[in-house]
Formats: sequence, structure tokens, C-alpha cells
Amino acid sequence: IFGAGTYYDNDGNPVINTKLFPDMKGMNEYAHQLGLTSGWYGNNCICRSFDTNFFKYYDGDARATVELGFDSIKLDGCGAQLNMQL
Repeated sequence: IFGAGTYYDNDGNPVINTKLFPDMKGMNEYAHQLGLTSGWYGNNCICRSFDTNFFKYYDGDARATVELGFDSIKLDGCGAQLNMQL
């Protein structure tokens, strides 16, 4: 089982595998040049289960979305009772 710090650092910032994604911001810029959009997906179930300060992970996902140039974000929680209603 993964806990806090596996997908996020201690400050709540997502940890990106730079071997697979060496320049995520550049990837998004290239997608935009092609007329495409890109989105960030965050699933905070694990962090919510292991850390009482789980909101820092939502904040980290939101920061990454902006800083890396993504056009949208999809955040999931755990279970129907945590689904966000718009």
C-alpha cells in the first residue's frame, strides 16, 4: 500500500517521474502548438486515507496544473460520498 510521500512530496506537490516525462511543461506547450489541450488527473484516495492534512495534495495538484501548463484538472476522491457536485 502506498502512503503519503509516494505520489507527493512532504509539501503536497506531486512527484513526477522525470524519466517518463522529462519536460512536462514543454510537452504541454508542444500539445498547444498542435492545437491540442491537455489535462491533469489527480486521485487523492490514498493520501486521504493516510494523511489527515490531505488538502495539501489537492493544493499541490492545482499548483501543478497551472505551473505545468495543463488546460484542465480532474480530481477524484474516494467513494460516492466524496464525489464533488457542480
